[in-house]
Amino acid sequence: MLPVTGELLSHVDPAAVGDQRIPSGWMLKQPVAALARALSAARRVLYIFSETAGGPGTKEAIAWHHGRLLYGPSGTCDIEADFEPGYHLAPSDNAVNAGLRAIGVRASDDRDEYETVGLSRHRMTDDWLTG
Repeated sequence: MLPVTGELLSHVDPAAVGDQRIPSGWMLKQPVAALARALSAARRVLYIFSETAGGPGTKEAIAWHHGRLLYGPSGTCDIEADFEPGYHLAPSDNAVNAGLRAIGVRASDDRDEYETVGLSRHRMTDDWLTG
């Protein structure tokens, strides 16, 4: 896991493009997507964004393998009020879980893919860095 922090953003080319299909208003940013695509040369890489507010939320994901698009870009939201261009309503499944499945993650023990890989352990990116 490589959390997107201010320090990481200071080391990526701000003009780099990861995939033209990522809508410009999404939280998935092109320079980080370009880094993720480059990292996928020898592995599967999933770039995700997840935001919730006391339950409902939005999710975005895109994955590559060998520099080629494997999944997405996909955006989902839990309620219609959170629609962004390119999103779809996904009350039972979401873009991040589908992206995790695309890179080989299988849910286990009555948990979804997100919980299976431990992403539910910390709510904020900073908590991953200090926890």
